[in-house]
Amino acid sequence: MNIIKYCTIMRGRLICRFLLLFSIVFGAPKGEDVILKPEKKGNLDIALIYIQGAEIKPEAYVPLAKAIQLATLFPVWIGIPQFPLDIPEPLVLEGGIKRILEKLKEAGMNTTKVFYAGHSLGGAILQEYVKSKPTNVEGQILMGSFLSRKYRNVSYPVSTLTVSGELDGLCRVTRIMEEYFHRITQSSGAPFKFPVVVIEGMNHFEFASGTMPLLVKERDLKAEISFDVAHNQVASYISYFISAHFGNSTAEALLTKAVEATGVFVQPLITAYHMEGSYHFKEPCYDNPPSSLCTLSCPWSSVAASMMGKLERGTVKDKDEFHPVSQIDPVHLPHILKNCSTPSTSCVVETSTVSENMYELGDKPDTGFFSNSASEIRIKIKSRQIITEAAGYKNVSFNVTDGPYNCADINQAGYNWSLSHAGLRTLSRFRQWGVPMVMAKDRGPYNAGPLWILSWLQYKSAKNSTGGEIQEVASATLVTPQEYFIKAAAGMHYCKLLSPARAMEWIYVDGLRYYYSVKSG
Repeated sequence: MNIIKYCTIMRGRLICRFLLLFSIVFGAPKGEDVILKPEKKGNLDIALIYIQGAEIKPEAYVPLAKAIQLATLFPVWIGIPQFPLDIPEPLVLEGGIKRILEKLKEAGMNTTKVFYAGHSLGGAILQEYVKSKPTNVEGQILMGSFLSRKYRNVSYPVSTLTVSGELDGLCRVTRIMEEYFHRITQSSGAPFKFPVVVIEGMNHFEFASGTMPLLVKERDLKAEISFDVAHNQVASYISYFISAHFGNSTAEALLTKAVEATGVFVQPLITAYHMEGSYHFKEPCYDNPPSSLCTLSCPWSSVAASMMGKLERGTVKDKDEFHPVSQIDPVHLPHILKNCSTPSTSCVVETSTVSENMYELGDKPDTGFFSNSASEIRIKIKSRQIITEAAGYKNVSFNVTDGPYNCADINQAGYNWSLSHAGLRTLSRFRQWGVPMVMAKDRGPYNAGPLWILSWLQYKSAKNSTGGEIQEVASATLVTPQEYFIKAAAGMHYCKLLSPARAMEWIYVDGLRYYYSVKSG
C-alpha cells in the first residue's frame, strides 16, 4: 500500500503524518493553486475555499467550481490550494489556506464572507480547522465526507452541509445515513443548518473530473449519472445552502425538500440499523440503568429467539439485553422466564437472551471507508430442545432439534429481511449486479466460551454450482444438551448472527463491488 492510499484510509494518524512530512521534505512535486474570479456581478461577494481530496489535483475540481459559481445567486470567488503530494495534511492545511486567501485578495477579492468546502480526505481534515476558527467561517460544505463522530455530542460551531453520492465506494452511503440519523432525525434544529443530502446515482469521484487516483479506481462504484448532471446537482445544493445562510426563504425550502428526499432514500438503512440496535445510534446500556441515552437490546435477537424455538403450537416472547458476552462478573446467561404445562396455540414461552454487537477495527477511526454495521451479533439463546420443552412438549430429542443449520436458518432470515426492506431501485440494481449471500452450515460446536467468542462469523468469497460469485456466510456455534455435564452451561444454543444492517450494507455497497465497481469495468 503506497503512502497516499494508507493516509487516505487512516486520515490524521501520527505515522501517516511522518511519512507525508518525509515525502514533502524530500522532493514532493509542486502543483498549482486554482483561482476562479466570479462569473457574475452583485452587491455581496462571497469566497469559497475548496480543499482537494487525496491525490486529486486542484484543476480536477474546476468544472464543479464553475457550476457552483453559475448556480449561486452571489458572485463567488473560488480558491483551491494545492498541497504537497496533493494531500491536504493537517500540518500544511493552514498554510495552504492562508496562501490561497492572499492570492484571492491579490486577484481583487474584497470580502470577509468566506465558506469552506472539502472533498473526501479534504473534508475530513478541514472540519478540525473550521472548528478552531469559527468566527472566520460563514459555513462549511463536506463532499464525500462527513462530520466526525467526536463532534456528535458537542455543539459544532459552524453550519455544515454534508452531500455525498449513493454509489460512493469510499465514503459509504451507510455512514452518510448515520450522519442523517443524528443531524436530522435526532435534532430539533432547522434542517438547513446541518443538512445531509444523498445524490442518487452519483459516486465518489464525480465531485471532481479527469483521471481517477489509484485508490478511487480500486474502490469506487459505477456512477449512474454523468459528471455534468452530478456537478449541477451538487452546485444546486451548495447554492441553496449559501443562500439559506443569508436568510433566503426559498433556498431554505428547497434545501429542506432535498433533505426530506434523502430521508426517504435512507429510511431502509435506518430501519435495518435499528433492527441491529446499532451502537452508532446509541451506545449499549450494558449494566447501566435503562435510559433514553442508551440502547437496551437488539431487536433482531428477539426475532432469532423466536426462530430458535420454532414451535409448532405456541409462540416465543423474548426479552433481550446487550451485555459483553465475555463478562463474568456478573455473568449474563439466557433463561426461560415463563413456560407452559401443555402445548397449545395460546402458549407463550417467555425467554431472555444476551447479545453483543461487534464492529470492525477499521470502523473506529471513522473514515467511512469501512463498514459501520456490526460484523456479527453474538447471541446467547436457550436451545431449541429447552424452548420446546418449555412449551409443554415431552421427550424432546436434542439431536433432532439442535442441528447444524439452526443459526444458518436465522441468518438466512436476516438476509431475506434485508432484501425485503431494501429500496426498490437499490434492490433492482443488486438483483442484477450484486453478489448474493449464501448461508453455509454452522461451524462447531465450540463448546467452550472463549473458543466460541473467538470464532467469528465467517464471510468467504466462493463460487456457486454455475461458477457465479457468492458471499458465503457461516456462523460459529456453542450447543449443549439439557443433560450437559456442566449444569450452568446446559441447554444452550449460541450463534454468531448476520446483522440485518450488515446484510443491508452488503446490498447497498459491498455486494456491488465485484460486478458493479469502476475496477470491474
